[in-house]
Amino acid sequence: MGKPCTRRRRLDSLRPFLIAANVRGELDTSQYYVAAGLGQVGDLILGRVMPRSGQQIVILDQSRTAHTITMSQRALAVIGPRDSSTHVCATIPSGGLQVREDTAVHWVAGESGIVGCLEREPPLNSVHTAESSVDFLCDGLILDAQRQPVNIREFAVKPRGGNASTPIVLVAATSSESGKTVLAGELIRRLSDAGVRVGALKVTGTGGVLDSLHHHRSGAVAVLDNVDAGLITTNCDADEFRQAIPLIFRQIESFGVDVIVAELGGDVLCANNPEIFRIEELMDNTVLLLVISNDALAAAGVNAVNEARLGFSKGRIRHFTSPFRNHAGMARRMESIGITDYHDTRSPDDLADIANQIIGAISRDLHDGLENQI
Repeated sequence: MGKPCTRRRRLDSLRPFLIAANVRGELDTSQYYVAAGLGQVGDLILGRVMPRSGQQIVILDQSRTAHTITMSQRALAVIGPRDSSTHVCATIPSGGLQVREDTAVHWVAGESGIVGCLEREPPLNSVHTAESSVDFLCDGLILDAQRQPVNIREFAVKPRGGNASTPIVLVAATSSESGKTVLAGELIRRLSDAGVRVGALKVTGTGGVLDSLHHHRSGAVAVLDNVDAGLITTNCDADEFRQAIPLIFRQIESFGVDVIVAELGGDVLCANNPEIFRIEELMDNTVLLLVISNDALAAAGVNAVNEARLGFSKGRIRHFTSPFRNHAGMARRMESIGITDYHDTRSPDDLADIANQIIGAISRDLHDGLENQI
């Protein structure tokens, strides 16, 4: 740990600094302070990103502008753990992170801005173009006028309406880096081209921004993620998760969307993904669950997990083979375990078929809603 520090400094006095994209609230920096303290998950923190010689990192700021960093740069970010099977893993001590001036920790979430204690990172030559950690020297926690730490929960969206009622399509997979975001983007593009107003959510995982940027570029009229629900990570208490996550589904309806494409991070079992299927408000509106499997055994596992834990309607599950596998070989393996209805993530015809199914489900939903009003 760094040397003890009891002084409190005005945040403005430490300019210039970048405010990372995971800090969603508008900050009047003249009203905040920086001081030592015990930081908890979601608290804001200021410090210096310290790339090693020859190392660089891209940081997205609040306006989603990219900054390439090759030397010391102050940045305002969020304290959080990270649990990834393909990228950096980081932890936060169970009692919180003791933050003092020059405490050495790590920047652990690539562009979006998360600070934690490095646990493990993948090799630089990983096939997944994995993110690496960067050294981070703390200035202190961000405190408000009452000298209380500022947490991203304070910036969570506050929808005005009641429960969500827009049709939902869930996109899931049996692992990270399986092609979920690409599949979601393809569907968003096709639906948008057909005149459907699509809202897109990255519902679970750690941090946000990058997948939402892809959703937006694909044609979504509105994008939100778990950070907008006040959760820097959904590897959190299940009760807190079930309370917070419906907020982004309700909020995105205010943009007048016809359907919500909701991407689940990681695999079906991680990051509180099973809790999604316990939220009645969301399940009542979910028309399809699209699942990408890396192999036939994984697809069989999805069916088994669904039967044992999730309880989602089998007739509304659509299996997809991974874009990183040979579909012809995958198809034969799928059939060998009894899965005969499967789709190719790289097939224009299969993608068009799913898009048409979604449009049909939306049309039925609108028709039923009008009949109920008569």
